[in-house]
Amino acid sequence: MKLITFVIPGFYRHRSKTDFIPSLFQSGNDKGYVLVWVIFYLLLFFLIAASFADSSFLEGLISINHHHSAQAFEMAEAGVLVGVEEIYTVLDQDYSHSQDIPAEIILSKQEWILNESGKELSFYLENPKCVFADDKECRFQFASQGICPPAQRTLLVEVQVEFLDIYKIEADGTMVFDHRDYFEPARIVSLKYK
Repeated sequence: MKLITFVIPGFYRHRSKTDFIPSLFQSGNDKGYVLVWVIFYLLLFFLIAASFADSSFLEGLISINHHHSAQAFEMAEAGVLVGVEEIYTVLDQDYSHSQDIPAEIILSKQEWILNESGKELSFYLENPKCVFADDKECRFQFASQGICPPAQRTLLVEVQVEFLDIYKIEADGTMVFDHRDYFEPARIVSLKYK
């Protein structure tokens, strides 16, 4: 039997007999190739899922830290309000019969601790110091630190208290200091982060 070869211009290619016999190893290599691509895509999907899980975990931590920071700030604000009231109370009780303005007000209590849902929140007040005084008003400055572990926020406050000196006239016609009226409420003049 003779081999007949047709020659078509442009399509001639010499082929050997082994090109027509499928190789046993060729189909095995194709399966390995597909397996490598499947493993690659599974690894890629795993990395994407892990990055989403990591991202949601970080967002959760950011949310928790923001919540603690907001609670610490609210505690510092509460300390400011307590401090303003304490300044007025001490001045009205202890310095209403004196013309002297104290350089520093010693607070009877400087730390307040609250328990909320088993968590300890607190604020700490510095003793207010006089930064300005004249014949109508005085200003005190102090810091209020709010604590919600692990977050801490500190506010620096300046408080203005207005007052009026009351004099009485003696029998000889001279005016003598009698007492001082402090006007309620004391006002917050400035409030800023320390």
